[in-house]
Amino acid sequence: MTSIIKLKVFSGAKDEGPLCYLLQVDSDYILLDCGWDERFELKYFEELKPFIPKISAVLISHPDPLHLGGLPYLVAKCGLTAPVYATVPVYKMGQMFIYDLVYSHLDVEEFDHYTLDDVDMAFEKVEQVKYNQTVVLKGDSGVHFTAIPAGHMIGGSIWRICRVTGEDIIYCVDFNHKKERHLSGCSFDNFNRPHLLITGAHHISLPQMKRKDRDELLVTKILRTVRQKGDCMVVIDTAGRVLEIAYLLDQLWSNADAGLSTYNLVMMSHVASSVVQFAKSQLEWMHESLFKYDSNSTRYNPFTLKNVTLCHSHQELLRVRSPKVVLCSSQDMEAGFSRELFLDWCSDSRNGVILTARPSSFTLAAKLVNLAERANDGILRPEDRLISLLVKKRVPLEGEELLEYKRRKAERDAEETRMRMERARRQAQANESDDSDDDDMAAPIVPRHSEKDFRSFDGIENDSHCFDIMAKWDNQQKASFFKTTKKSFPMYPYIEEKIKWDDYGEVIKPEDYTVISKIDLRKGQNKDEPVVVQKREDEEEVYNPNDHVEEMPTKCVEFKNRIEVCCRVEFIDYEGISDGESTKKMLAGLTPRQIIIVHGSRDDTRDLYAYFSDNGIKSDMMKTPVAGDLIDASVESFIFQVSLSDALLAELQFKQVSEGNSLAWLDAKVTEKENLDNMLISGTSNLMIGNGNHDTSGSDQNEEPMETDENGLQENGNSDRNGFKKPKEPEKIRGTLILDPLQRSRIPVHQAIFVNDPKMSDFKNLLVERGYKAEFLSGTLIINGGKCSIRRSETGSFQMEGAFTKDYYKVRKLFYDQFAVL
Repeated sequence: MTSIIKLKVFSGAKDEGPLCYLLQVDSDYILLDCGWDERFELKYFEELKPFIPKISAVLISHPDPLHLGGLPYLVAKCGLTAPVYATVPVYKMGQMFIYDLVYSHLDVEEFDHYTLDDVDMAFEKVEQVKYNQTVVLKGDSGVHFTAIPAGHMIGGSIWRICRVTGEDIIYCVDFNHKKERHLSGCSFDNFNRPHLLITGAHHISLPQMKRKDRDELLVTKILRTVRQKGDCMVVIDTAGRVLEIAYLLDQLWSNADAGLSTYNLVMMSHVASSVVQFAKSQLEWMHESLFKYDSNSTRYNPFTLKNVTLCHSHQELLRVRSPKVVLCSSQDMEAGFSRELFLDWCSDSRNGVILTARPSSFTLAAKLVNLAERANDGILRPEDRLISLLVKKRVPLEGEELLEYKRRKAERDAEETRMRMERARRQAQANESDDSDDDDMAAPIVPRHSEKDFRSFDGIENDSHCFDIMAKWDNQQKASFFKTTKKSFPMYPYIEEKIKWDDYGEVIKPEDYTVISKIDLRKGQNKDEPVVVQKREDEEEVYNPNDHVEEMPTKCVEFKNRIEVCCRVEFIDYEGISDGESTKKMLAGLTPRQIIIVHGSRDDTRDLYAYFSDNGIKSDMMKTPVAGDLIDASVESFIFQVSLSDALLAELQFKQVSEGNSLAWLDAKVTEKENLDNMLISGTSNLMIGNGNHDTSGSDQNEEPMETDENGLQENGNSDRNGFKKPKEPEKIRGTLILDPLQRSRIPVHQAIFVNDPKMSDFKNLLVERGYKAEFLSGTLIINGGKCSIRRSETGSFQMEGAFTKDYYKVRKLFYDQFAVL
């Protein structure tokens, strides 16, 4: 591969943090994922900002915040305008992840990194693609990429990035080759020794259980908790791995022999209902067995989840009878319902908490996983039960704070009212001024009519309805000095009379038509009937018990609290990532030319690096960067990007070789563009771009002529590939070189080059079309009965013989036309 390939690592290398990498392929910059974690650090975004105008595309591999959590910030705060490519489920479920993230933080703190509107604006830039769909990058670079199933999460992708030369760049992180209940595994069969493999070592050194044993262990632990009259919390993500567990438990609850129908199964997040609706409409992205699912001989969607209750708030959860099993987000327990329920339930020894993933080490979930691995059958050791946590809450204002809030709110309302009235007054003055200008320019005033003109048709005087409608309208239609676009037409005054009875004389009572739409959950005096609350006329929305008539002012508080964990805390791996041995064998089977290992702890990265080394991959072909490193993955060590000057392009004469391909002989010198610009600015340059007279002094004396073509088929007329010396600082010179025409006196004489490989049979047909007699005799083409002959030697060159006649030169010229002569 002759392309310049570099990888800039911003986050997600030798750690388990968010993933973000910038891949450079020649002049194109492709951003691979843009994740964010619960720390919301802005460091790597500041480092990424200078590259944002250069980014040509963004590729998202998975829908969770570790892969796309920073996308709204890049679009809203950093000005990212490049198109974003993701599969349909990543687009839809990614929105659900970010919505739940924002809502979870707004419940307990002031979240100002981005708003829900910023999330919508960011996802409007997402271009949805399908698996195995080839997308060509905009421009003429020839870069195209394809999304391939990765397993792990619905819509998860392995991105294959290709150049026109055919070499591949594979970006695969967090993949799963095993078949699951709702997803198929990934496959590397279509990859043929990629040039560059960018992969992760996430938890590659940790053992994994078989799926059957894992599911049985989960059900056993859940049953043990609910049979003790306790509540079981399963900590899971918002819209990814939750589908696997929800589908599994819904099937178990549907089995009458299991005896689980007496317990309630709850799926809890801010967007739970939307997640289920999206899952029901995306069966084609899941395992094919889900299409064949039938229940009672009727078509049945397996993600209807008949046994799962969807909850979106604590009030809804309180209405669900205990004991219950709750699948709640978020997975790291830094925010959301999982953290809040843990604070409420951890003090009861009957309850249980089941963790399903290993998040980053700074999170509460990671600490609980470490405690669970040291615990005895889920019961923490006495020295591990006390945990210090930072508790964040949003509480209503009280006392002086509430009075101060009301005072400021009243001042703001008064100021808004004053400004609104001021705008109305100014608008009225402007309209009055326009009317007075029109009256001044209008025709003579129409005299007032006599009193009898104001009498009604029955002869009764009615001065209250005296209107000079037509006169006033005629005056307004006169042309004024200022052009106006407003059109008005005369309209007779109309006073609407309210009818107190209908067409049949029945008196209308508005209270008889009041819509009763509110039913309070509290019981009335009879205790068997609910209290009916009538809907007011100014209300339009359907009643929701969580809605408040007046929004209560709140504030965010945080404090450290030391809690005692008495409940059971257990860990079952449901991350859905390939185990270490399988991952090593699959990646080594690709036999990539170069490998960059990212996204994994230092121990996992070291383990995968050692495995590749033991399997014959050279150490100089493997890179294990850290955040901030720039990896050069180009095949050639010294590749330079050289631009052609306008003067050189004007002198090129292209010869067409085949359809879509043409060649031109090029004699030029390599000049550093920065130096050339400085010379032009200072006025010391003697370059004459118009007539080709160039300065021959300085470093140009050692320049050698070069040749090339627009397709890169031929280069270096008299010099080899490395004809110029290696610069001392290649990073400063790369991308700043320009080809400028040579002085005419310095252009060397070169031997003509014939480019093409014509077939003798095709040339014989051409001669026959032109009226010549041509036939083959022992491999020689005989023309006009032997007056001229053409044959091909063993070396591949053509030899033409014959008498020097006009036909000889005509045939020779016709044969030359089959070549591109340079």
